[in-house]
Amino acid sequence: MHLRWQTTDNGKDSELESSHLIVRIAVGIDYRPALLSSSGIGRATRELTKALARRDDLDLRLFGHSLARARVRCEIPQGVRLHRLPIPGRSLPTLRRLGLGADRLCGSPAVFHDTDYVELPIANALRIRTIHDLAFFREPSWHGADALPLRERTRAFASKADVIITPSRATANDVRRLLPEASSPIVIPFGADHVSPSQSVRRNDVVLCVGTVEPRKNHRALLAAIRSLRKKPLLVVLGRRGWECNAIEADLHAAQAEGWCEWREDADDDAVFAAMRDATMLAFPSLWEGFGFPPLEAMASGLPVLAHDCEPMRELTDGCALLCDATREGDLAAAIERLLGDTSLRDELAKQGIRRAAAFQWSDCAAGHAKVYREALQ
Repeated sequence: MHLRWQTTDNGKDSELESSHLIVRIAVGIDYRPALLSSSGIGRATRELTKALARRDDLDLRLFGHSLARARVRCEIPQGVRLHRLPIPGRSLPTLRRLGLGADRLCGSPAVFHDTDYVELPIANALRIRTIHDLAFFREPSWHGADALPLRERTRAFASKADVIITPSRATANDVRRLLPEASSPIVIPFGADHVSPSQSVRRNDVVLCVGTVEPRKNHRALLAAIRSLRKKPLLVVLGRRGWECNAIEADLHAAQAEGWCEWREDADDDAVFAAMRDATMLAFPSLWEGFGFPPLEAMASGLPVLAHDCEPMRELTDGCALLCDATREGDLAAAIERLLGDTSLRDELAKQGIRRAAAFQWSDCAAGHAKVYREALQ
């Protein structure tokens, strides 16, 4: 709690200016995704934490306990403490029974925000949970053998959450339909202002694709579409291996051997944003998303976007990207050819994309979360 006092000439406190009374809420955040991944949930957790730390009504306490080594270098905001000891995840339920819940292990906040699909045992804090997407409910084959346990875990933790937040209306609709036992979700979109518009001169005929290599991201359809073109662009694929990716890997290696594809698994933020500055277009044929950072980041950088025509992409891009049915190889190939060959269309989409991305601000995202934390306590 911060109090501002008015002081008299003789140095005595005379009155409290109640209008300046700020009650800070102690909020715990599962920060582990930010330490382990530069994209997706890791990106959301890291950028949200930065924006929340700039507010004077919150006291952030980050849960980072894990045996896993950090893979991403994170600058912890000033005034925020990262609680991080080599505590194995399997020991957390035992610690909870001993009175050391995950909330106690990060400074006993009043509210604890679960940012990932792993349930942490909480002792006393109110539980806020972000559900990023329910793709593993919509099509279990996208996640293979992991789909069933992931679904069971999600049902269990969704029913326990005091508040559920989703980053899009599409995911909120899925929560209402697929998790009827859960509380009604609150939609708070993520931000895009961690990316700035680019002034670079873009190379001709370079198609960029960003995303984890797994069936849902639909890389095989993209490879087949480009292989069918008489004049092939250079396809640059940035993404690490994910679920069920053996067949996709084989196709990527074959395309690399043919000389029209480059696949990088270890691209960090600098490499991704540099590639967005240099490419002609972003191809994002993903079959389903909870939000969609790559297309939004591309739009923010001024890179025209081609995406699969589905509910999440229609919501995110709002007419500022070229959409097609990416399940049809011919439609996808024609859309790629059209965008590569039409400079005026690319210029128009770039302008529209920058305007659209500007509507996604991390400060707004943080304000929405702070409001949820406060109302949950009330």
